[in-house]
Amino acid sequence: MKIKNVEKFLYVVLFLVISISLYLYGWVIKSNGDNVEHLHTSWLIWQGGIPYRDFFQHHNPLIWYIFSPLVASLINNINIFNIFNSLSVLTLCGIVFFQNCILKLNGSNIKVRLIYACIVISSFSILNSTDYRPDTFMFLLFFMGIYYLFKYISLPNIKDVVVSFLCFFFSFMCSQKIILNLFIVAIFVFYYIYKGKIKINDFFLALVLPLAIFLFFLTYLYVNDALFIYLKSNYYFNSFIPSIFGNNKTVFPPIEYYEFYIFIPLALISVVFFLKKGSDIERFIAFLFIEEAILRIFYFSAFLHYNLLFLMLGFMLSILFIEKATISKILLFLSSIIYILFSVYYNYQKVYQIKENKQLTNYEYVFNNTTPCDYVINGYYAVYNLKGKNTGYYSILLGQIDVLGEKLGIQKRDDLNNIIIKYKPKIISNNVYWDTYREQRGKKFPIHVIDNELINKYYDYSGYGDLFILKKQYQKRNCQYDGEQWRYID
Repeated sequence: MKIKNVEKFLYVVLFLVISISLYLYGWVIKSNGDNVEHLHTSWLIWQGGIPYRDFFQHHNPLIWYIFSPLVASLINNINIFNIFNSLSVLTLCGIVFFQNCILKLNGSNIKVRLIYACIVISSFSILNSTDYRPDTFMFLLFFMGIYYLFKYISLPNIKDVVVSFLCFFFSFMCSQKIILNLFIVAIFVFYYIYKGKIKINDFFLALVLPLAIFLFFLTYLYVNDALFIYLKSNYYFNSFIPSIFGNNKTVFPPIEYYEFYIFIPLALISVVFFLKKGSDIERFIAFLFIEEAILRIFYFSAFLHYNLLFLMLGFMLSILFIEKATISKILLFLSSIIYILFSVYYNYQKVYQIKENKQLTNYEYVFNNTTPCDYVINGYYAVYNLKGKNTGYYSILLGQIDVLGEKLGIQKRDDLNNIIIKYKPKIISNNVYWDTYREQRGKKFPIHVIDNELINKYYDYSGYGDLFILKKQYQKRNCQYDGEQWRYID
């Protein structure tokens, strides 16, 4: 097969991989709590709410503000979950695009880059961790920043380093957790300044816009009485989150996430090789990988999606190493195609297995049975309130977020029984809300228990999971927006 034909074939494979991934994870797979949480936050902002002050959040706010108009336009469209799932898959494609740009800067050929793109975008572990949450967009901007930084290193142009620093800043504005990875970036930046590869004047000029925008953001929070609680919720509060989960880590996940057991060992071999003989880019990725391994093993990785960057860096190191070490290009091509076909089939099997188990999700049920006028109480470890009103300051992960928030003096947790009496939420959960800290340590201690008398008086079982819906005689009609808020007119 001629070189040009191989490239054309791989472009077709990439198109099919993206299309299948979009279909499976954009339209077949249903939403989850993280998706709903951040869509709901965008909706609250669109209605004039100030995050941190008016409702609890512990992430930086960039994606909520960017997507709030789109969320508002789709708030009564059941396809909102699918649309934002698809947006997340496309964002993953954007991440892979800039990873490919980095590989190209390092000298990788087009065929290897196309194979790399197909491998990542067909990865079960990656797709299963890529949701509409700040992390996905954080990583997109982070890899954009890396690309423009090394583009500047290879051929100094002030525009590239300015764009790079802006990307790193906006990555931080998606989620502050990227600070831990920006530590490695900072080390390399100062090293390049020392070596004369980054001009000191360019460095300071590149800092102007990020610092100015951040100052504006802090001023906005201060004017809206949200600055103090932002600092407390996003930094002080988050520093305690790892302690909740103790030693519950997923650094080495179940064998079903097979990519970890192929590419992480390969990456470890690659790290040893590149630290000795690697290029600037290869050494940079190796150091990032080492830092991520340390963070995941010794700091915090309670859930699979916390390992997303760790695995993506493992993919990059592996492909760079394989490209250098492979003697037979035909063997690389054939084995890659077999692997990609297996990944696509594996995703298909997994997604349809999930679909068969859940025909209608709690998110869809709540969406179909609530309006923007209704109050909803989220369940324990479940977030399904998209367009309804919050019943209190805390609305997510009750038993964890509110317990820690009260302990740190952010705000007292709510009394769910009093809320039911006062607001008569349209949908509630009848599950016990456990103290997450104690539950993670094998001890069951209830934080919230809704009285059965209240449930029997006001609610009927919905038929879905642990959801109960307000009895017909207590429900109101004619939900309208009166120019200031959504409320029932009758």
